Amino acid sequence: MSVLTAAVVVVGILCVLDLLLSFGIIRRLREQNETLRNLRERQSAAQPPIMFPAGTRIELSDVDVNGALVGFFSPNCEACKERLPEFIEYATGHHGKVIAVAAGDADEIADLVVRLGEVAEVVVEEMGGPLHTAFGTEGYPAMCVVDDDSTVVGSGWEMSALPARATR
Repeated sequence: MSVLTAAVVVVGILCVLDLLLSFGIIRRLREQNETLRNLRERQSAAQPPIMFPAGTRIELSDVDVNGALVGFFSPNCEACKERLPEFIEYATGHHGKVIAVAAGDADEIADLVVRLGEVAEVVVEEMGGPLHTAFGTEGYPAMCVVDDDSTVVGSGWEMSALPARATR
């Protein structure tokens, strides 16, 4: 009986020790999460916008962008490869026009054009082209939603910068 009592005491001590270690790990993870959040906020505040921010009116005469979802992508951009599936998913539920701008050499952008062509009208142009200039695009990926009055309602390089998507 004393062996059983000793085993229960040892298991109890181990459980308390495990609980204390778990609380310590949780506290460290929360501290790390807070540090990462602060770092992201400082980085986003320090970086210039990748394209015109919300509230900017887009002046374009050749292309109708009213109510459009617009995305700028480059085949040599790792972040573009990461955001492309999210953009395509967002585009499938977008109730307006979808325009995707692919920048790069014709051979390099072939796959990009095919994938984007499933959900968007694809425009091929280099950085500094008319659409890049009209949207103030400074890098890739860059995405925005334009309202029916040609005013940007959300823009950025992450999908979270865009307004919640309205489904059909």
